[in-house]
Amino acid sequence: MKFKLFGTEIYVSFLFCAVLCFMLVVDRTGLIIPTLFAVFIHESGHLLAMWAADCQPRAIRLIPASVQIIRGFSPKAHGEVAITVCGPAANLVIFGVLLANYYIFKSRQSLIFAILNLVLALFNLLPVSGLDGGTLLTIAFARFTDIYKAEAIVRIITAVFAFAVFLLGVYLWVSGTVNLSVFIVAVYLGVCSFIKK
Repeated sequence: MKFKLFGTEIYVSFLFCAVLCFMLVVDRTGLIIPTLFAVFIHESGHLLAMWAADCQPRAIRLIPASVQIIRGFSPKAHGEVAITVCGPAANLVIFGVLLANYYIFKSRQSLIFAILNLVLALFNLLPVSGLDGGTLLTIAFARFTDIYKAEAIVRIITAVFAFAVFLLGVYLWVSGTVNLSVFIVAVYLGVCSFIKK
């Protein structure tokens, strides 16, 4: 499905909708919808920073395991850093507000949503490809070498990190605790390590 919103092309893939529906059906924890809201807050932080930097996105693509924001042009390094940081920052702001709400009103839902926002912010700051931390690390390396070498270094770091997460999954499995989400993260990071920007 494709449509335009404020001059930005929005593309929602069939697989994205299928995965989303599957997750909603199998979810027994009730955390999928709050997690989706946390992701929405995260991406909104990036988008607001882009519009503030006069770098309106050309397209937004919702595909399985990712939200791709395609810009018409790339801002200068300091603008790129601000845009990248604003996603996790939005989650951290919501975390602070909801944590305060929890302490004042003792709302368990506020605490759960606060923790989801904190986890999403911290996960996105991991220094690996496909996440905001990887973008920041690439920008840092690009100060000392060309952008292609910087991206290659971050992809190598991502592959090593993916392998470490995979080994953690195997260790948990052998220990009698099967955690599929660890393997899913390992596969996601492994795929990110091979994708060239």
